[in-house]
Amino acid sequence: MTEVLGLTPAMLPSADELRLQVRRVLEVSSEPLTLSKIRSHLPTAFRTVALDELADNLQRLVDANVLYKYDPYRSQQHRYWDRPMPVHVASLIHDALAEGPLAWSLLRRKLPQYALVHAQTVLDDQVKQGKLYRHPMPGSRSGERYALTPPDPKEPLRQELPALFEKLEAVYKFSQAQLREAAIELLHEEEWAPARPVATPPAGAGPPPPAPAATQTEAPAKEEPPTQRAMAAPQEVSTEEEATEPHADDDLP
Repeated sequence: MTEVLGLTPAMLPSADELRLQVRRVLEVSSEPLTLSKIRSHLPTAFRTVALDELADNLQRLVDANVLYKYDPYRSQQHRYWDRPMPVHVASLIHDALAEGPLAWSLLRRKLPQYALVHAQTVLDDQVKQGKLYRHPMPGSRSGERYALTPPDPKEPLRQELPALFEKLEAVYKFSQAQLREAAIELLHEEEWAPARPVATPPAGAGPPPPAPAATQTEAPAKEEPPTQRAMAAPQEVSTEEEATEPHADDDLP
């Protein structure tokens, strides 16, 4: 390591200490950093290290799969980070969308060439995770847009209402002020709701068949034993027995 002014060789930071400080710098960084940026964020005792020596120590960390090396963009220097490419591409996409929604054709122009291989996959994954949002754009040649925030219903209303008001003004001769006032009153009515079409049966279709009546199965009557039937049946006396039976009045003189 390059000699630090005022420090004896025994006091100079070791290579292990340098790598530890580099990892701490990259842990708190929100993006990959160049060699110059990394050195500027190191503690004072490490800032005199030569860039070649710093690059050699960083390469050792890359070879050990501790850090990731990125192709140059926005400068001629390679960049280093402790997170893999998809995380880096997601960060680039978020930065590109910071100024507002963009269609994919415009978004990809804001990304470095090496990030385009992963951009579409990362973009779809960010949408699935709810970190980015699709904004439908009917009739647009560029297709849907992507944004950091959910779509706002006021945006399509701003696009559609002027044309609607112009049509109503031409047909019904109402002024724009009258139409806006009427629209506000209509939207504030508590019972207002868009009319929904009622489903009608096709022509020639008869009335729906009646629902089948519920049938109850009667249990067969339980047959009584013969003795019980005999006891329950009323005893009938024949008329002949009544005629021959003597009456108590016939013995009287």
